[in-house]
Amino acid sequence: MASNRTAPPIPDIAARFILPGPVVAFEEIPTGLINTTYAITCRSGSSEKRYILQSINSTVFPEPEKVMENIFQVTGHIGARDPGTEQLQLVPAQGGHSWLTLRDQTVWRCYPYHEGTESFMKIDSPDLAFRAAAAFGNFQAKLSDLDPATLHETIPNFHHTPTYFAKLLAAAEKDPVSRVANARADLDFILSQKHLTTLLVDAGLPLRITHNDTKISNILFPTDPSLPPIVIDLDTVMPGLALFDYGDLVRSAASTADENETDPEKIRQDPELAAALTEGYLSTASAFLTPAEKALLPSAPKVIALELAIRFLTDHLLGGVYFRSDYEGHNLMRARNQLTLLKSM
Repeated sequence: MASNRTAPPIPDIAARFILPGPVVAFEEIPTGLINTTYAITCRSGSSEKRYILQSINSTVFPEPEKVMENIFQVTGHIGARDPGTEQLQLVPAQGGHSWLTLRDQTVWRCYPYHEGTESFMKIDSPDLAFRAAAAFGNFQAKLSDLDPATLHETIPNFHHTPTYFAKLLAAAEKDPVSRVANARADLDFILSQKHLTTLLVDAGLPLRITHNDTKISNILFPTDPSLPPIVIDLDTVMPGLALFDYGDLVRSAASTADENETDPEKIRQDPELAAALTEGYLSTASAFLTPAEKALLPSAPKVIALELAIRFLTDHLLGGVYFRSDYEGHNLMRARNQLTLLKSM
């Protein structure tokens, strides 16, 4: 079915960034789930160079300027620490800004296209697990001396597990679509794990700058193994706990099946991958982590798995108002998968 979305004037938008020449080719990259992304080719004389031109989804990010201010701060800080090292960086817009706001209030940004890199959708070996975790640990390390107060909290309470727990209790009490009875065992198990909901947020851990989407596809690996990986997709970078990133990375990457698996027998934590992720993360993050943070590393994946189970079960009890589902009971299955994973940790 053809899309009714009007294609934006990509060459005209690109011309408002400081690029080496006009756009001679462009194509939409359809793999992104949130933002609209184009690969553009600019020509200067006989040479051509590619860039990424992207508009921010204002439904997901209702204050896109704050997202861009965070990205500007983070990329500028890393660039100042490691000048000359290839990393995510913003192409300036005409007029001195680092992004572009059009009359229709859409916000656009432009990045150089990182040639000679590859990305992965799944971690399937201890070696890749180590490399991925080391990349995210290094990302945090490079930002460990940047004051988190200089960044916006673009998604309030994003990993505040007690807030999600309170919403679950409210949903269970109201039971608006009469689903509590079928989910009673799941709800009771979550209630038995209440101690985990406050374990990280009440531990007095230092506030840091975190990525908040630590999946393998958000790392570009240069085909030249001597070059460092590049962490991308910084839209959710904001103040948080370092263990949020580590916990979600281990929760997702060391699981033997994803959150949509229909056979719970296939779900468990792979201890070899979990060990490699931990070793890789500590290889780059150990120097800035406090003893308290290191002591809570084993608990972080458990907290995030429980948090996600709570969010899925809450949505199920409310009738499916947040997470997109493909069938009746999909979010209940997702919640049960996270609880199964938690029990295997």
